[in-house]
Amino acid sequence: MLLSNLSKVIRVNKTYNFNKNKYFSAITSNSKFTNNKTLFVYDKNTKVKKIYLDEVLKNKTPAIISNKYIKNLKIPQFVVSNINFEIHYLLTKLHSNLPFKTLAVTGTNGKTSVVWYISKILNSLKYNNTMVGTLGHFVNGKKINDINLTTPAYEELFRYGSSNKKEKNIFIFEASSHALEQNRLRNYPINIAAITNISKDHLDYHKTFSNYKKSKIKLFSNHLVNSGFAIINSRLNILSELKKTLIKKNVKFKYFGNKNIKLIKINDFVYLNINNTKYKLENLKLKTNIELENLECAITCCLALNISQSKIIRVLSKVTNPSGRLQTIEYKKKKSKIIIDYAHTPDALKKILLAYKIKKMKPSILFGCGGDRDKSKRKSMALIANKYADKIYITDDNPRNENPSKIRKNILKYCSRAMEVSDRRKAIKLAIKELKMNEILIVAGKGHEKFQVLKNKTIKFDDFTVVKQLLN
Repeated sequence: MLLSNLSKVIRVNKTYNFNKNKYFSAITSNSKFTNNKTLFVYDKNTKVKKIYLDEVLKNKTPAIISNKYIKNLKIPQFVVSNINFEIHYLLTKLHSNLPFKTLAVTGTNGKTSVVWYISKILNSLKYNNTMVGTLGHFVNGKKINDINLTTPAYEELFRYGSSNKKEKNIFIFEASSHALEQNRLRNYPINIAAITNISKDHLDYHKTFSNYKKSKIKLFSNHLVNSGFAIINSRLNILSELKKTLIKKNVKFKYFGNKNIKLIKINDFVYLNINNTKYKLENLKLKTNIELENLECAITCCLALNISQSKIIRVLSKVTNPSGRLQTIEYKKKKSKIIIDYAHTPDALKKILLAYKIKKMKPSILFGCGGDRDKSKRKSMALIANKYADKIYITDDNPRNENPSKIRKNILKYCSRAMEVSDRRKAIKLAIKELKMNEILIVAGKGHEKFQVLKNKTIKFDDFTVVKQLLN
């Protein structure tokens, strides 16, 4: 589109340094993604540092759309009043192949697994779908690329949502608390919003649990369309809060974890209870309570997509875990198991330790805590490991700019019986060496990640690959 046509598409109050012959094909609010064909969106309500504007100029963006004139910037500027409305309308013109349905999942833990399970069900039933989240960008099950953020910026959601060129595409994505609090979704319309669970996390950013909880609820109050579906974990105690925020919307509620939708494990078999009718699930690969709770959410979302329960039940045996989520490696020599998981919150750590407790035998755990992140988690995670784990190995996660030794000491203060091994590879090696017959070791915290972030460098590191190498 030519800049000269922009004022015909959106309502522009004033134009500065106008150059009608410049062309653009995309827009972004992230200065890193600007180029000579991508406009930059500047919102006065968002803090944009001068360094980012310098990057925009360096990348030769054709123009800036803003709700406030930026002085001393020699670049075409289009000033608008309602930036959310105008950008939304412009994006609908730039991306004509918009999704048939959009489904977003929030929650402290389980977001990645739930969107993965939904995509697996849809792929098995030949429903066109696009999935975006922690694991990257997928179209009909095929990975297209990695992405930098769990929840991309608003305009990126439009781009990803229209990346599947086939008809009736279902767009599924993870909605993080940061994205919701920063209004990164702006007024992106969501047909189905789901919440997995809520426990303490990201308090370095949100400051209080109350603020954190409010950010999660914004997915429903700010983004769920009228007559949309709210998918709620019945185990949560936020139902009354949610209903209050949605009182003016004609929203349909669907619950899981109760008589409506519940997965029940009896001995080695799993049964699906839908409205008091029980179905035995043959050859289901997911067995732990963690997996079953996430699968309940995925099934409920698929029912909200108007997929029949008979179709869903037929393909549940094809659902597997994503990379780095309860990923099991058999240690045949000792008839033991090593579990790779992303668990990096107190709630997730407790759930995984309880999930792999066999009678009186507790699993062993290897973990650390991330630097420059919520420090309050360290004590809680240490106390949980102390109570629910057999052997405990404290090592480095992603220390980032913090002193890794201090992070480990923060944990060890409340977990005195743990062994401290700073080097993560050496820690994993020791933990495997000390495994006894029929024991379980959980390597937690990094899951699917392929790198370890240190103070002055980022190194290649993949827990799954390291375990495989050490076993061989």
